[in-house]
Amino acid sequence: MNIKNDTFFDEINIIMDASIEGILLLEEGFISNVNTSLVKMLAYENKSDLVGNLATGCLVPSFKEKYVEYNNNVFQEIFLLTKEGNNIPSIITIKDICIKNKDFKMVCVLDLSELKKKEAIILKQSRFAAMGEMIAMISHQWKQPLTALSAAITHIQMKIHKKDVPLLFLENKVKEMNVYLQYASSTINTFTSFFQDNKNKKSIYIYDLLEIMYKILFEGLKNENITLHIEKKNLSKLYIHENELLEVLINIINNARDAFQKNEFKNKNIFISYEENEKEQIIYIKDNAKGIEKSVIDKIFDPYFTTKKELNGAGLGLYMSKMIIEKHYAGKLLVKNVKDGCLFTIILLK
Repeated sequence: MNIKNDTFFDEINIIMDASIEGILLLEEGFISNVNTSLVKMLAYENKSDLVGNLATGCLVPSFKEKYVEYNNNVFQEIFLLTKEGNNIPSIITIKDICIKNKDFKMVCVLDLSELKKKEAIILKQSRFAAMGEMIAMISHQWKQPLTALSAAITHIQMKIHKKDVPLLFLENKVKEMNVYLQYASSTINTFTSFFQDNKNKKSIYIYDLLEIMYKILFEGLKNENITLHIEKKNLSKLYIHENELLEVLINIINNARDAFQKNEFKNKNIFISYEENEKEQIIYIKDNAKGIEKSVIDKIFDPYFTTKKELNGAGLGLYMSKMIIEKHYAGKLLVKNVKDGCLFTIILLK
């Protein structure tokens, strides 16, 4: 039986209305009481507009059950359906309580709208920062073919000036120039693909994704004398947003590159290995850059935290990486110091 008599809840109403969270009391799935905060969230005028209705009329589960970590606690993510039919991203907790010998479920609701807006802004800032880094990488990758093309053209011009242009020489030079042009075209296609805001998932092997990452980072790593060791192993395909995971991998490798710049190293190595079990695929990225200082290792996933002010670091790469893995993949991104360096672990649900 639903209780609509306000006097029944006189004592608890004071507590409920003092909360900035939205609160519902449910009896057998029907709303028996709500607080003022929830009425405002849902754009209703009075509590009576909600009391007596099914809770499913305003609490809408996500299509895929999601859980969010907030203040070291885990909450279920849902949508609130307002009076106007708008969806509000929210998280809830549900507890069984007893009021005057009657059993209810108390649902506490936290509006995530502002948090989602901030995350969207940070994501955009992170993409702009990544774009700047990518443009620098393209510049490095194009220097070699452009220099080679310039040398080939100069060689042909010299032959023309001397009126000595054998057909075989010219054919070989054209083939050589075409190879350089194909390389430049392939490079720009790789980078263009990375920046496409592709919402579609695709099936891909981790090794194939690592190969794409290697093509993007190759020139920069070579110039900095960093050797990237990628394990080749056959695992099952992942059905993922390719560019998102690619962004995470690049951010972690770039973090290792920054670490190598802080000290002199004779041998600079980054090792990538991976494995799988019934539920997960796990990627390990280890470097020998002497590790992360103990005083900051717990902060490196915080937004805007950076230790590279002299390099104009935005402090968003690792934060976005953790958000992508945990919120988009329901996985985990972990880091710890190991012998001679640090180890990043990416855990992906299949």
